[in-house]
Amino acid sequence: MPSPLCQTAGFWGTAWCLLLKTCSLMADVLRFGLQSIGSSLVALCTEASAGHLPEVHRTSWDFFRSKARLAESGESGHTELLEHVGFASAAWLFLVFSLWQVFSFFRRTLFRSPEVLFFPDASGKNRRHICFLLREARRKVWVAMFALTDDLLSDELLAAFKRGVDVKVIVDDEQCGMLGADAPKLLDAGVPLLIDSSPARMHHKFAIVDGCVLTGSFNWTKQASTTNWENVCILRDPSIVAPFANEFTSLWREFSGRSQDMPESPTSPARRKRDATPGKRR
Repeated sequence: MPSPLCQTAGFWGTAWCLLLKTCSLMADVLRFGLQSIGSSLVALCTEASAGHLPEVHRTSWDFFRSKARLAESGESGHTELLEHVGFASAAWLFLVFSLWQVFSFFRRTLFRSPEVLFFPDASGKNRRHICFLLREARRKVWVAMFALTDDLLSDELLAAFKRGVDVKVIVDDEQCGMLGADAPKLLDAGVPLLIDSSPARMHHKFAIVDGCVLTGSFNWTKQASTTNWENVCILRDPSIVAPFANEFTSLWREFSGRSQDMPESPTSPARRKRDATPGKRR
C-alpha cells in the first residue's frame, strides 16, 4: 500500500503539508521546464556550429555519438517522461483548484467583514444586494419579518424555495392581513410559512441566509427601501448567527402549535363590513 501524501495530523498540519508539497511540485515543474529549454538551446547552438565541420570530425565527436545512442532509445524514454510530467501537472492543477475552492469558501463564510446597509437608497443598490444574497443561498433562508410586502424580495424567496433551499418564513398576523402582503402568495406556492397568532407582536426583522444573518430596523417592504430611514447589518460571525438560528427555531416550534388561519385581506367584503360597524374598529 502506498504511503499517504501527508503524515502530519490535524487540519492545519495537513494544509501546511499540502502547501509545501505544492510548492515543491511547482519548483520541480519549473526546473524541468528550464532544463528542457536549456538543453534545446545547447543542442541548437551545437548543431549549428557542427554543421561547418567535415563529416569525419562529426563521427569522432562525443556529442554526435551520444546523440546517436539517444536517438535509438530516447523516443520511448521521452514518451514515458511526458506521461509522468503530464500526470504530475494534472495532479498539481487539481490540487491548486481544490485549495482555491476551500479558500474561497472560508473567505465567503468566515473572513468577510460585516456589512451595513442604509435606506432609503435611491440607487436601489442595497436592495439588490439583499436580493443577491438570497439568490446565492444554497442551504437555508429563514426569515422572521414583521411586515413582508416587497414583491421583489418575496420573489427571491420563492425562487430559492423552488431550487431546493430550506426556506421558512414567520410573519406577524396583523401585517399578514395588510393590503399587498406577500404571505398568501408564498403559502399558495407551498413555502413553509407560520403566522404569529398571539396577542403580542412578532416584531423581529431578521433573516438567516446560509452562514450570515441580516438584521436591523428594515422591514421587507417597498416603503422601507425607498422612503423610510432604515438599516440592515449583515453579520457572518458564527457566534452571532447561531443565537439568531436558535431564536428562529424556538419561534417556529412555538408557532407550529397554534392556529394558522390566514387573516382576512382589507379588501374582503367581510373585513370591510366589520370595520364599518361602530365600536368594532381596532
